[in-house]
Amino acid sequence: MATGSDRTPSAPDARRALQQLSADRAAVRYPPMPRWFYPVQASLLAGLCLVQLLPSPAAAVATVLAGVTVALLGSRYWLNRPDVSGVTPSLRDMLPFLAGTSGAILLAMALSRTTGAWWVWIVAAVVVAGVVLRTGATYRQEYGDAA
Repeated sequence: MATGSDRTPSAPDARRALQQLSADRAAVRYPPMPRWFYPVQASLLAGLCLVQLLPSPAAAVATVLAGVTVALLGSRYWLNRPDVSGVTPSLRDMLPFLAGTSGAILLAMALSRTTGAWWVWIVAAVVVAGVVLRTGATYRQEYGDAA
């Protein structure tokens, strides 16, 4: 790849360029999120758990609606932001979040089906909302808020 110059950059210049590239990568991978994003996502995911307490046909419809809304908001505000393309989330960074939310939901599903304990969905809703809100607080502290 041609740089347009035959001179080798100095060590400080190269270091600054690499730091800028790292900062640019982080800005794309970890954009500032609107303040409302995490509380809304926490509410929707907690709602996804709580709708399991509804009668079966209503629970299925509400689950699909909540799931689609969560996916659309996540896609719009994180993966497909205006003026940014090619976002590649780091699975290593997302693993604790996914393990906490998915684990709570899968455990509640297994417990409610095997024991008939309906109240596990309330516990799962609290756990899932807590994971999302904690993740949001940590994320916003590190990467800031969107305008």
